[in-house]
Amino acid sequence: MSDYDPLDAATVADPYPVYERLRKNTPVFWSERFGSWIVTRYSDCHRVLSEVDVFASDWRRAGHEAPPTAALSMQELDPPDHTPVRRLFTTALRDQDLDAIAAFAVRDTAAVFEQLADAPSFDFTAEVARPVALQAVCRLLGVEPPPVAAFAELSDALVRGMDAGLLPEVLEPAMAARGRINALMAEWFTAHRRPGLLTQVLHGAGAAGVTEDAVWNNVRVLFLAGFSTTVGAAANAVLALLEHPGALERLRDPALLDSGVEELLRYDGPVQGTTRACVETTTIDGVTVERGRLVLALFGAANRDPERFAAPDELLLDRHPNRHLSLGWGPHACSGALLARIIIRALVQELLAAPAPPRLAAPPVRVPRATLRYPDRLPVTFQNAEPER
Repeated sequence: MSDYDPLDAATVADPYPVYERLRKNTPVFWSERFGSWIVTRYSDCHRVLSEVDVFASDWRRAGHEAPPTAALSMQELDPPDHTPVRRLFTTALRDQDLDAIAAFAVRDTAAVFEQLADAPSFDFTAEVARPVALQAVCRLLGVEPPPVAAFAELSDALVRGMDAGLLPEVLEPAMAARGRINALMAEWFTAHRRPGLLTQVLHGAGAAGVTEDAVWNNVRVLFLAGFSTTVGAAANAVLALLEHPGALERLRDPALLDSGVEELLRYDGPVQGTTRACVETTTIDGVTVERGRLVLALFGAANRDPERFAAPDELLLDRHPNRHLSLGWGPHACSGALLARIIIRALVQELLAAPAPPRLAAPPVRVPRATLRYPDRLPVTFQNAEPER
């Protein structure tokens, strides 16, 4: 299966049969298309994420060229460079009023659903997930949110740019989008700010030994990852609930909500994988991986590994334990993980409060992407009409 193509139409529609074949037949394989080794089993993916001494987020440690430290985010650094940045942002995140952010997310979701209640159908991704996620991440940062439609267009270009190694034509639009987002962020750093994470990290950066350039890069990553990952997680979660009759209703039980959110993330997480660079020659399942080689840990495959999860292709809302990899693992876990969980909880709560059960109005539409997977259009209705076939 070294010809694995994440942009193949059948794989875009449903990658899980492909992931199953990879795990069974070639759990560790070299991909010319990606220019890396790809690992698909949970144990191997977990190892790649956990063994920082062997598998580097900072590719410079494996002999690759990269920008200087100040131009890298904490997702691209390893200890010791990673440590002060991570500590600064983790402390600032912990100090935010997360209960208030969650309450606002519920309020925002309720307001959107009220506006859409009588619509024949609506696009959940565009009309619910994106505005609610953008409000939440901007509230966390303490900044004024940009217009949602314009920002979503920029975010989509950046997300597609993650696949520039497979689709070179997406690189130029991604770079243009990055420039426009940098201009937006420059206003945040000079304008009067509300209390929030951005103000706190700027005030604490000097004492923490973190430069303003490093703050800039990490705020940008938190902003973009917080938005795109949350949108993807929310859209995937709602699609899974609508495709499994009775699943949403089961989540009326408060005892199931926490485990249900984690299971929705495991079942169809948005982030399909991440790449590390091998610092020293090692072996993975008996396969020799030389120093300098890249290793892609395929989360989407790991989360359906029957060696780790019983009945992995079933949505089990009471699954426990559930140490999925959908939002990464360890010191480089996804910056948007907290917001994704908050928004999914808010969506479940307000979908259950809707006057009529939601249902799919038409099949979802997906733009081919390798890195981040979710429906770009998710037609939903609160009306009783049967969905289109």
